[in-house]
Amino acid sequence: MTQEPEHILKKYWGYDSFRPGQKSIVKSIIEGRDTLALLPTGGGKSIGFQVPGLMLPGMALVVSPLIALMKDQVDGLHKRNITAAFLNSGQSWKEQQQIMENALQGHYRFLYVAPERLLSDSFREYIPNLNISSLIVDEAHCISMWGSDFRPSFRRIYEVRDLLPPKTPVAAFTASAPQWIQDDIIAGLRLREPAIHQGAFGRENLIFQAIQATNKSALLLQALKQTLGCAIVFASTRKAVQETALWLQSEGISAHYYHGGLPNEERAHKQQDWIDNRVRVMVCTNAFGMGVDKPDVRYVFHTAPSTTPEDYYQESGRAGRDGKRSYCILFHDESDWIRSKEHIEMQHPTEAQIIRVYHACMNTIGVSPGHGLLNTYTLNYTESAKKYRIPVSEYYYGLRALEKLGWVELNEGIKTQSRFRFTADYTEVYDFKIRYAQYEGLIDVLLRSYSGVFDSYTPFQEAQIAKRLHKEPEMIVKMLQTLKKSSILDYIPQTIDPLITLLETRVMKPTVNMKQLDELKKRRLQSLESLQQYARQEHCRSAFWIRYFTEVETANCGSCDVCKRNAVSLNNASIEAEILQQLHTGIRDFHTFSHSFPLELRNRYLQVLESLIDTGKVLKTTNNELLLQP
Repeated sequence: MTQEPEHILKKYWGYDSFRPGQKSIVKSIIEGRDTLALLPTGGGKSIGFQVPGLMLPGMALVVSPLIALMKDQVDGLHKRNITAAFLNSGQSWKEQQQIMENALQGHYRFLYVAPERLLSDSFREYIPNLNISSLIVDEAHCISMWGSDFRPSFRRIYEVRDLLPPKTPVAAFTASAPQWIQDDIIAGLRLREPAIHQGAFGRENLIFQAIQATNKSALLLQALKQTLGCAIVFASTRKAVQETALWLQSEGISAHYYHGGLPNEERAHKQQDWIDNRVRVMVCTNAFGMGVDKPDVRYVFHTAPSTTPEDYYQESGRAGRDGKRSYCILFHDESDWIRSKEHIEMQHPTEAQIIRVYHACMNTIGVSPGHGLLNTYTLNYTESAKKYRIPVSEYYYGLRALEKLGWVELNEGIKTQSRFRFTADYTEVYDFKIRYAQYEGLIDVLLRSYSGVFDSYTPFQEAQIAKRLHKEPEMIVKMLQTLKKSSILDYIPQTIDPLITLLETRVMKPTVNMKQLDELKKRRLQSLESLQQYARQEHCRSAFWIRYFTEVETANCGSCDVCKRNAVSLNNASIEAEILQQLHTGIRDFHTFSHSFPLELRNRYLQVLESLIDTGKVLKTTNNELLLQP
């Protein structure tokens, strides 16, 4: 190990120095210590394990829960000319075999794998023959049953450690986790005297605000029109995302909308427009932001509360990564909290509902009792729900309950691109196209347009091939299927339906651990109450986050909306004088006038205005017009 961490950082990332907290994490791993790293969103946690992965001899094995997350990180490594690959349930058996063969030959510095694949017998057989330098667990909060992203298979990752050389370091990474989830991570992974590195959760450049209001749209528009800079607007549903973006466009605000239901190409196009500042505002669900590191986001708005405090903090943390002052604003009203609680109730079906969904699912994918272990199937649960006359929402949350219980793994919303690899050698391919002239054009295009097609699976688009050959895409698909049947190439069409992997064989009389699910529901309600406390409290909001994640009391920030409201220099008399001065200009519409108030002090201004109306200094007419009394 001749190179210093800074040399690796400069060579591959172009940075002269590490961000705060990164170097100590890198040092811990290269020294062979078990490590727990907590770096808030924007803290650059991936560099914390990628730099040591390049310094230690061998290959870093990275366990990651999401296909999209794995793909984003592998794509990022490829852009830096770093060899990496990922394994997931969306790949064919042949494709996975090819990747594992390459891994055995030492072709990769990083191999990303889902926890369910890591624990499979077929993968375990490879582990003793792989030169693994470190075992990295990304998004490690998924190990905690009490977290919203709990994945049962995370709790068995420790089993793999016994297959590794004794001194192989295990490092767990997560963006944010309160103490009780940290304890779960350490115990669940069985970390040995881990070095714990916790980034600073108090980001001084972020100004937190929470505004209780029913007219959220008007306040959002006001904020966007009165400010400059790039913004993210989080909404709770795909419908709300689209409607909000189109409405902002109609009001003259440059905006795109983004959610997991859009085609890959459209999502990529919109994301790039926003990154390149061709569009100012991205209205999105929480599907947006994974792997996006845009430094100059000045505002992050939430038009409804997130699911948990951790989610809200991570989503808000996408603001101000360049260190400049930025704003994180939550709009909420009483109905939001009621709906959130109702949503949690709906997400926890009864035992009878769960069993009903289980059998409908097993029948749909065609698994008989005693079979299906670790097999992956496509599942259109909307069609299955319709067939078995189960409400779609009940079916979906039944599947999620089965996932919490450790029976299945569900991957949804991932559209995998079509891929191919020539399985015959070049001589056989050449002979085939001579004998079957109708396939010559297609084979020549595949050979000339892509590299490495005999060694690895190559993504492509059937429509582009069809355009070059002046044929319909459907015809290209049929020709590729014929080439596959003829053992010339392996063709894997894109998948759109969710993928379900069975972690247990099918049984006819499943036993549901309702105590476990009820405890999970209780924890989720408590988590929602914590976020509600944040939104309603009259104490420093920045101090709330430091206390929540570190259990350390800290001084008030002086910048959040609560601190400003509590400032001694701003008293009710000064607000009253300001309101009366503005009303000297004439009659004002109440709603228009109230929207001119500073966002962070709006409720206080409204209280003073109502007091002026009550005391008769200001008249509010039946038409909601304000008139200064003589």
